[in-house]
Amino acid sequence: MRTDNAVTLVEKPVCHRGGRYLVRREQAPLGRLLPYRRANGEPPPRRARLNAVRETGWRVDFGSRGLGDLLLGLAMAQALHDATHDQFGTLAYAGSRADLIARCTLPVTVTGGDGHQLGTLGSEGALEFDAVPESPPTLLDLIDANLVEVHAALPMRYYLDIEQTLGIRLPASDDPCPRFRATVAAPEPLHVVFVATTSRPDRKDYGIDNFGAVVEQLSARHPGAWRFSLVTPPGHQPPASVGQIEVLHGPTAVECIDLFAAAELVIGNDTGLTHLAALTIRADGTQPHVVGLYGRHGYAKWITGSAGHHAVATPFSHLMSVADACPVRDRYDDTLWSTASDLRAIPAKVIADFAGQCAGWWTR
Repeated sequence: MRTDNAVTLVEKPVCHRGGRYLVRREQAPLGRLLPYRRANGEPPPRRARLNAVRETGWRVDFGSRGLGDLLLGLAMAQALHDATHDQFGTLAYAGSRADLIARCTLPVTVTGGDGHQLGTLGSEGALEFDAVPESPPTLLDLIDANLVEVHAALPMRYYLDIEQTLGIRLPASDDPCPRFRATVAAPEPLHVVFVATTSRPDRKDYGIDNFGAVVEQLSARHPGAWRFSLVTPPGHQPPASVGQIEVLHGPTAVECIDLFAAAELVIGNDTGLTHLAALTIRADGTQPHVVGLYGRHGYAKWITGSAGHHAVATPFSHLMSVADACPVRDRYDDTLWSTASDLRAIPAKVIADFAGQCAGWWTR
């Protein structure tokens, strides 16, 4: 049987604004219903493990995963700290990102090492927790007969998983990730940073030339003293120039914190540095607006949940979000869906127009 009707849920890129995710019940993505009405003030069923973790302490193992997995996984450590801060005030991190974690808002001491582990200080027999991004599902909180709050962002999935495991109501209602402190007090007007790094250049990279096209669209839409910066990955030959863009070759994650804080807007591939931009906090408590670009993975999962962390996604990424599926865990070959996951097919004008709305430069 032949059909010319589209089988994906959308045919165009999806633009998603950050913040709380409230939808009518019939429009909710696939997810697991919370066994308690959280938004209405109900607590989870109490469990004995809370007493154990308060007595012995805890430790989160982030494995040897990349920067993005570590950053979003810190929400699990935040949840455990929220549950035990009266018993354990200071935390300890050991791993290869010690310089970065030292800038985190968690009360943490750091040492170098392999892998990533973070937990209570000096506790023998601490309970072990693993931050595995493929594990926690989307969670749905039934607000009333018609409305559902969707907890699809990975940090809130981790946070609510700990809440249910311990059986105690935790304080965060959304966006639970700890932040990374910048020394910058205020952004430079019309400063935009592009993040061109990625773990999969063949499948998750919008492309430097395409970022240059976004620059052209932004400049044409709004006259002004624009400044554009582009972060390229280490180990790659950086381009000599990209139009009006200053190219920053291979800055460290720590160096990027102040860079992101100095920008009004960050636009980047679905990668760890883009997540870091969404978790950067300036000295005055404000944050840059961040637009992540999603091709293969579900955008609803791989954002922080912050009101300032937005997404532009391909039809395939939207399909992964609705189905709460993962191309790695579920072994989906996204090329089967033709060009539905082609990140570079998203028009630069779509990204520029949406990003400018998010930054407050124009309304439509």
